Amino acid sequence: MQKTEQNNLATKRNTNVKRFPKELIFLCVFLLILVALAAGYAFWMMTHSPMNSNNNLHILDRIEWQGEPPSDKYEHLKLPISNVIISHTATEGCKTEEICIYRVQTIQGFHMKSLGWVDIGYNFLVGGDGQIYVGRGWHSQGQHVRGYGAVSISIAFIGTFVNMEPPVRQVEAAKRLMAEGVRLHKLNPDYHIYAHRQLSPTESPGQKLFEMIKRWPRWIPDVTQLRLLGNATLKFVTRAYWLAQLPGKALPPLNRPVNTVRFVLTASPACHTQAGCVFQVRLLQTFHIESSGYTDINYNFVIAGDTNIYEGRGWDQSCETEQDQFSSNKLVVGFVGPSDSNKKLALELIELGIKWGHISKDYTLIDNTA
Repeated sequence: MQKTEQNNLATKRNTNVKRFPKELIFLCVFLLILVALAAGYAFWMMTHSPMNSNNNLHILDRIEWQGEPPSDKYEHLKLPISNVIISHTATEGCKTEEICIYRVQTIQGFHMKSLGWVDIGYNFLVGGDGQIYVGRGWHSQGQHVRGYGAVSISIAFIGTFVNMEPPVRQVEAAKRLMAEGVRLHKLNPDYHIYAHRQLSPTESPGQKLFEMIKRWPRWIPDVTQLRLLGNATLKFVTRAYWLAQLPGKALPPLNRPVNTVRFVLTASPACHTQAGCVFQVRLLQTFHIESSGYTDINYNFVIAGDTNIYEGRGWDQSCETEQDQFSSNKLVVGFVGPSDSNKKLALELIELGIKWGHISKDYTLIDNTA
């Protein structure tokens, strides 16, 4: 009996010895699978997380700055994008996360409630605390510059940089964001950088920041190609923007399409910045009303040295002659400063007028600038 129990015990021991290697193999395989999954997840995070490639790049998502949801759907971008437009928010700056969050929330509220936009207009904002605040992100079209939301990513520096440069950490954060965009295949490796003021009549991103941007290797001075992409080759400054006075009385309409376009010199000093040109156009209007006795600025459009086209009487109202008559079939374009460099813009304006039905295809050009 005792011998039989000893044999049974030996048999169990032998069985256990035979089973142990199988269990060990299963355990090793299971552990290898776990390690592989962990490694795969880590690799995925490395290639998809916007915060891992550079420990100095800190991005706050919309949830973190407590952003409001968009009021409507917006169009998606076709990635990768080849153009970055730099703006400033024209607000007070911020040096701490708490203040920067407050600024971003305020900007979103202004964009949605006052401007009627579906969301904050920028794709990203950069705070003076050196952090990135996600606006519409990499995948959605912005409303930062009219006509260019579908072909660009906007990066807005929180603050006003007309007379002061942004802090170094704010600039470096923007540069690291763009580098991260390339790494994530959101930006083309050969992307270009533009300043907001190159595409729209605005001081943004401020003179000091603009001077910095012009030293960046990816900055492009010629905006022709981007304007073609945005289907906006001309930059118009509306009467409201240059703070035009109201006409003294109702102006007779133009008989469109007009058959004559006249180029004239304004005899005003040349201007090269938007602020300087706005000042000159306002002086022109004041002179025409108070000294010449005209009802309003006596040009349909004024082309200035900042390459903007300033709306005078526009496409709808006719200009006055020296005999106090109205020329209802003539469009008058005035030039502030030398006209040679702006003749191309004037001709593009005429082409646009023909396209919109404001100018006859067989118009006559009277050039009094020679």
